[in-house]
Amino acid sequence: MYELLILGVLTSRDMSGYKLRIILESSLVPRREISNGVMYPLLRKLANKGFIEFIEDYHNPRNKKMAHITSAGIERFRQLMNDTVSRDAKRESIFRFKFRGMAGVDSTTQNQILDDFEAAEHSDLKVYQEVLHHLHAKLDDPTANHPYIIWAIRSLDLSLSICRAKIKWIKNCRQKINEDRKRLNGQTK
Repeated sequence: MYELLILGVLTSRDMSGYKLRIILESSLVPRREISNGVMYPLLRKLANKGFIEFIEDYHNPRNKKMAHITSAGIERFRQLMNDTVSRDAKRESIFRFKFRGMAGVDSTTQNQILDDFEAAEHSDLKVYQEVLHHLHAKLDDPTANHPYIIWAIRSLDLSLSICRAKIKWIKNCRQKINEDRKRLNGQTK
């Protein structure tokens, strides 16, 4: 999972392991800290597979090594961007990693990623709506524990709002992809 984000970030520029760790931490859902004991073995693994290489940054007074993506790494990145995202606990993070790497793939792949994300969100939305309907029906039951049901409904409202916001975000991204494509096509004529 982390491989996707690291390779995607490196398509834009070389980075230190420290900087990559900060980006990785901020991209995880839920956000969590990544230790050096996780980060540096991962970078060595990517280097051993030929996806990245380390180069000396002679402009830096500490001569720190910078991770640089190789052509094999770019190919691996594109493969990961095209992979199907499993519907598991890592789904949200993987989609966010893909969104970070969208500039490194063509608009067809970008739209496919958005289609997949939208399908997952619509699936979640449908489930949340079904549960909401069930909870509202439970409010008519005089034996039900109404305060718990009310808070379950409020919690579900948050999930529904997040889902709807994501679907709106997808629509906006599609519009921007189309605008970008039109602008680029106009520039190439």
